[in-house]
Amino acid sequence: MHKIKAILFDLDGTLIDSVADLANSVNYTLAKLSLPLHTPEEIRSFVGDGVQQLIKRALGSAHMDKLEDGFAIFMDHYGRHCTDNTVLYLGVAETLAQLAEGYSLGVLTNKSQKFSVQILQALKIDSYFKEVLGGDSLPTKKPDPAGIFFLAGKWGLDPGAEMLMVGDHATDIEVGQRAGCKTVFVEGGIGIKRRLNPDFIIGSMLELLGLVENLQ
Repeated sequence: MHKIKAILFDLDGTLIDSVADLANSVNYTLAKLSLPLHTPEEIRSFVGDGVQQLIKRALGSAHMDKLEDGFAIFMDHYGRHCTDNTVLYLGVAETLAQLAEGYSLGVLTNKSQKFSVQILQALKIDSYFKEVLGGDSLPTKKPDPAGIFFLAGKWGLDPGAEMLMVGDHATDIEVGQRAGCKTVFVEGGIGIKRRLNPDFIIGSMLELLGLVENLQ
């Protein structure tokens, strides 16, 4: 049996609680377009598939003509406010610090790469990651497994035997499964498991270190 050598993490809902800043920027965008606002809980349910999908869901099918303007307003506002209220989940910093000593760590998110790096730097965890792939880093985003295959090739690893995908959303479990990775679902984030069956389920990031050590 091969040992796990690399661990890939989703960002929103897995490492960071970003709902407040996303909700503020979505509602700022809607207000600018003279459209009704959403509650933070509604906006939470829109998150996970990239900015385009977030804005589409926020606008609703009746207002797709405002998508281009909405996207531009959101990107400008969120770029200036994406670290206002965003925080790490419990145990993330300590867990990453320990894992980075023995594993290659990467971020695989559908969030834009620029915002992802900005947030990781602001929260002082950017140095733990060898690579950050955003939803705009490659031609396709999760659940397409291209990002995992890209990093596997770059790092000389076998995704099916040496890589682990960690996330809070069905998209994260699906992308891992499509690449052949073992998958870890983190409860308490933004996403839901849906009908996909992760290999492991943890209640928080505090449990990840023990899980990874048990796999070796």
